[in-house]
Amino acid sequence: MVATITPRDLASLEAGVASAGGDVTVLLDSALPPVPLAAMRAAIGPLAVEQAPTRRINAVAADTGAHPDDVAAACAWLADATSTTGQVIEISARG
Repeated sequence: MVATITPRDLASLEAGVASAGGDVTVLLDSALPPVPLAAMRAAIGPLAVEQAPTRRINAVAADTGAHPDDVAAACAWLADATSTTGQVIEISARG
């Protein structure tokens, strides 16, 4: 089972990962201010290293206007990709 969290800042990202208890997919909100968003993107890899090998930490960063089906597909792929950790998948709006 993969928990999905949507943090608002670095502290809530760390708390969400700690409380999830298993693998985590982080949904990064592109509407957040740039500095907290950049900090959370940068934290995914180190959090994954810290939690390995027992847990996987990944993220999906969806642009404003990204289709919900595309975000859901990326989350599902990460849930099934059992050897993938520390990755941020970028989802753009459909052309």
